[in-house]
Amino acid sequence: MLKAFGLDLEAVESKLCALKNDVKLIFFAREGECAHCKEARRLYESIASITHKIAFDFYNFAIDAEKDREYHIFAVPALAIIGEKDYGIRYYGYPQGPEINNFLDNIIYVSKGEITLKSDAAMRLVRSKKPIQLKIFIFRNCSFSLPLAKLGIKLAVASDDIKVDIIHADEFMELAEKFNVRGTPMTVINDKKSFYGALDDGEYVNRILELS
Repeated sequence: MLKAFGLDLEAVESKLCALKNDVKLIFFAREGECAHCKEARRLYESIASITHKIAFDFYNFAIDAEKDREYHIFAVPALAIIGEKDYGIRYYGYPQGPEINNFLDNIIYVSKGEITLKSDAAMRLVRSKKPIQLKIFIFRNCSFSLPLAKLGIKLAVASDDIKVDIIHADEFMELAEKFNVRGTPMTVINDKKSFYGALDDGEYVNRILELS
């Protein structure tokens, strides 16, 4: 099954040996009304089938409205990536090509639940205690998008007050238009203020705290 996505089974198995704690992939789709829902479901189910450390659940968006609300899902295809706890990490879209390896790295990071931010940046997050919702709009052909998505996930793991939505701008055009996305990567803070670009850990945290 993974060959259909350009992946080598042995390579993926080897990579997923780095998983520490169990991970749950909770997938939301709308049957028949979603351009990439079938492909995304096949990919996530294929990944989950490789190891007992990854569980896969599926919910039908709108029909399973209670679950939509529980996991704060607002569009499909969407994936909640849950580690030892729910860090508030949501992935909107369908990873393809080289992006899949980055996606696997992010699953492994969530499974470890370790804070690897620079210590000063992490401490500023912990002390701020501000509820912060990040929407990070990415584009798969943008070289800065995937590293920023990974940083957003690190922030969510580092602080219970940070939640992050990773959103493929090209798959969610109406949402991108709503937030006036004119380039990627772009970060929207609490659905109000935004900024462009990929910064290092410390600069990114400073920018978020400045605008939140």
